[in-house]
Amino acid sequence: MTKYTYPKRAPSEWLRHFDSNRKSLLAIPWDEGAELSPAERNLVSRSIAEFQRGESSEGRHLISYADAYARTTGDDAYAGAIRLFIAEEQRHARDLARFLAINGLPLARHSVVDAVFRRLRNLFGTLEVSIAILILAEIIAQVYYRALRDATRSRILTRLCDQVLRDEAEHVRFQAQQLGRLRATRNRVLYLGTMLAQRLVFAATCGVVWMSAHRRVLRQGGYDATRFWASAWQHFDGAFRVSLDARNACRSQPESALSSRPEAPRRPAASAAERGVAIENPHDVPHRQRFYGTVSSGHRPSREHGVVDRFFGGLDDCLE
Repeated sequence: MTKYTYPKRAPSEWLRHFDSNRKSLLAIPWDEGAELSPAERNLVSRSIAEFQRGESSEGRHLISYADAYARTTGDDAYAGAIRLFIAEEQRHARDLARFLAINGLPLARHSVVDAVFRRLRNLFGTLEVSIAILILAEIIAQVYYRALRDATRSRILTRLCDQVLRDEAEHVRFQAQQLGRLRATRNRVLYLGTMLAQRLVFAATCGVVWMSAHRRVLRQGGYDATRFWASAWQHFDGAFRVSLDARNACRSQPESALSSRPEAPRRPAASAAERGVAIENPHDVPHRQRFYGTVSSGHRPSREHGVVDRFFGGLDDCLE
């Protein structure tokens, strides 16, 4: 089994990352104007509009969970980093909306997939469940934006997707590390059960996305059902290897420090990739190596594993 090095960041380092990232954005050639052909407009209109709606959340519940966590643990830097993370997601929404407007395409007034995801994130009112669902959408986004990037000839959309892919890679790592911290006190059996549930939800998510309006974009971008499934699980396994490393790092602390770690805070009652190759952007190799360490040169997922193998393939990590 290939071993990878997974860089870790403390919450204060994530604050610096997000602050630095907003000052070094890629230049998007907005002056190109309306570039989409009629066929391309028909292909991507509904799909981009639904993703734009998903990126536009104000994150009120997530902020409340993060603030509760900060009050319980004293980790104010995490609450600040969550706010900067949400700001990046909202930037994605603004950029996608601008692209749609330039091409005379409407925003989505409603998205069933987005509504379900928002409902699930807040179903139990905890920080852990919220980011456990959120990270699944972020992982799917890593596959989707790679496909969208190759689905049209738009220079604006290509560059926009490059920026989003760069951001999403860090978003996944940010959420994965926090999940590892929140799950550090669970014993091996409970952690295995948690990850089995996480994988079941992700498998369902993949199915829902493939059956939605996004399927045409994925296919045009080179992802048939087999490649989409394989690539999505590569991203998932890479992300949760990062999470497992963060969990193990917490568990290696003295027992007294570990036992004092609080459970994931609930919503305040008064306030309402093959593991490793997870960033399929050949133009961003140094970034990919920062996220998962040094990996093999090819970025296209192997098809040698079946559907069941993909589903169960990462559970052995939980038994380490």
